Amino acid sequence: MMRQLSLELINNIPSQALVLYTDGSKSDSGRTGSGVYAKAEDGLVFRCRFRNPDNCSVFRSELLAIREALNFALHFENRDIYVLTDSKSSIQYLKN
Repeated sequence: MMRQLSLELINNIPSQALVLYTDGSKSDSGRTGSGVYAKAEDGLVFRCRFRNPDNCSVFRSELLAIREALNFALHFENRDIYVLTDSKSSIQYLKN
């Protein structure tokens, strides 16, 4: 059901919107990183990958990716902006 709702929401994003995808991860050795990818209707592509401090939590890595996406989005004040993440805990944290 969550997958269905997610796909429905994604399919209803306006075509002129700036959509930012975020992710954070941690390797078995404790190395962590974050990334942001964006593609706008006008062909603009933004990719950003960065390493985080060792043993940073995945939760923190996810939040750092979202922060970077929001910093990038500041340049597009007059557009619809969507930040898509797979981190339910980050969404709940930011909601609170």
